[in-house]
Amino acid sequence: MHQPPVPYPFAPPPKKRQPVFDAGPLRRGDLVVVGIYLALFVFGAAGLLALVPGFIEAFQDQESALFGVNLIMYVVVFTGAIIMGFETLRSSFATFKYHPWAKALMVPGGWLGSLIVSAVVLVSMGNPVKSENQLALEGMTRAVPFITMFVVTAILGPFVEEYIFRHLLIGKLSRRLNVWVCVAISVVLFTALHFIGSGSFDVTSAIPYTTLGIMMSVAYVLTGKSLAYSYVLHVFNNAVALSLSYTLLPLIQQ
Repeated sequence: MHQPPVPYPFAPPPKKRQPVFDAGPLRRGDLVVVGIYLALFVFGAAGLLALVPGFIEAFQDQESALFGVNLIMYVVVFTGAIIMGFETLRSSFATFKYHPWAKALMVPGGWLGSLIVSAVVLVSMGNPVKSENQLALEGMTRAVPFITMFVVTAILGPFVEEYIFRHLLIGKLSRRLNVWVCVAISVVLFTALHFIGSGSFDVTSAIPYTTLGIMMSVAYVLTGKSLAYSYVLHVFNNAVALSLSYTLLPLIQQ
């Protein structure tokens, strides 16, 4: 009887291919979360909190009141997003089993790369302008403790945005459209989100958000549509940016 060949004792094991994590079809719960997100963040329903007697007076200044509104919005949407996306988040952490060193290095590398690209583009265009969103965040850093701001900006916010702009707009929408068309849609809407309600738009102020959206969307696709990986990238980016805002920004503004 013919015996199969015995593999060479020191032969490397076959490489495992990166799996693609199925985001699944769009569910009714997803639509509910998106509806709540649009109502609060796009159509300004959260502004109704200002009409609640004593709400504004409960805060010591305007920046703290603005943060309070953002905190409530993100807690509400995060709760819905984590209910709908938790299983995908949990299972997609498995992406770190494949090429772990490359993926670990890509977390700070992706942040640094997008920062360098943004800086080069902004310098070439001249006269960079900060968005209303960035100015509001800088204002809140002067009134809100770091830990409290960290929870909202680096934990809750990134998951909400990754759930909507990567998990839904790329992961689930790509069941019907080409994945790179979905990436383009995601990047455009992700950039636009940061200017909603500001009443103004400047191309230079949009560059950082666009490069960040491209980096996270491409990473999401290349890691097998891993919600966990894009979330880790987003957390790292926001955590570094927030830390710099609390440490370096006060020194620059002196």
